[in-house]
Amino acid sequence: MLTPWVKCLKFILTRTIVLYMACSFIVWKLLDTHELMNNAVPTTLSRLTPPIDYFNEFVDRQDHYDHFKLMDCIYYHKAVAQFYPIQKSESYGMLGFCYERLGQQAQAVDSYKQAIAANPDYFWPYYDLGVIFYNQAKYAQAEDYFHQAIARDPVRTIVLLNRSKVYNDVKLSKQDGRYDFLAGFKQGRVTAYILLMDCLYKTGSYAQLWKAATNGIDEGVDTQGVFYYYAGLAAFNLKSFPNAIFFLQNAAQRDPTNADAYYYLGQCLRVAGKEDMAGMFLAKVAGLHHQGYTGIKKYLEARVSFF
Repeated sequence: MLTPWVKCLKFILTRTIVLYMACSFIVWKLLDTHELMNNAVPTTLSRLTPPIDYFNEFVDRQDHYDHFKLMDCIYYHKAVAQFYPIQKSESYGMLGFCYERLGQQAQAVDSYKQAIAANPDYFWPYYDLGVIFYNQAKYAQAEDYFHQAIARDPVRTIVLLNRSKVYNDVKLSKQDGRYDFLAGFKQGRVTAYILLMDCLYKTGSYAQLWKAATNGIDEGVDTQGVFYYYAGLAAFNLKSFPNAIFFLQNAAQRDPTNADAYYYLGQCLRVAGKEDMAGMFLAKVAGLHHQGYTGIKKYLEARVSFF
């Protein structure tokens, strides 16, 4: 049998639960929760929004970032991703950028993968993952992401850049001049091609390298002879020496400081038994190195970006 005090406690708890449920129902009826949420979103974002010039700290500069500004950016874009699902891909892309600048590679990779999951048509997360893995000398993984980056439909990325709140925030942060997102996208695509070709060379995939280099030449994206250089390098390793000489000569004409092009031209001539001419090219290589020219290396320095 229940003692009197247990009965009393049971009576009070029962009435309390009923009262709580009744009050909750009344509050739910009286308050427009949807309107409250709509009012809370801009208030929250306004509170988290960093100063208008916060991007200049780590977009225009290459090093020595302000840790606290980056953290402000992270908090803000986490909120944008939560409250605006249509902006999720760009928000996660920006999070990946910030984490990479902070040296937190694992978080950067995870954020870029979430950006891709939110919008598989978005070019920059593929590019940035490729750059991260390339800089870690994980060339097979980098190659896969650069392939996917190049395969994205440019129109879809351009539409995204023009409608995005995240990218509009970036535009507003520029104090003088403006950020040219279209030019940045075109350069990013060329860089993805170049790094892809270097990955294919480093993994010994010479037939694929030949295809990628000649595709880039046919597409008209080569302005400095880099694609001609890699086409010549592929032909050299495939022992197609006449093709190698043709493309390497074109590479040297477009960039006379490309010591690597002259080096492989010298090697082609050496294979052909023309030691005197090979020696002339190799002497030119030594002269360029003495002047501080590093050959193809200058085209292979890349950091993550978002435009």
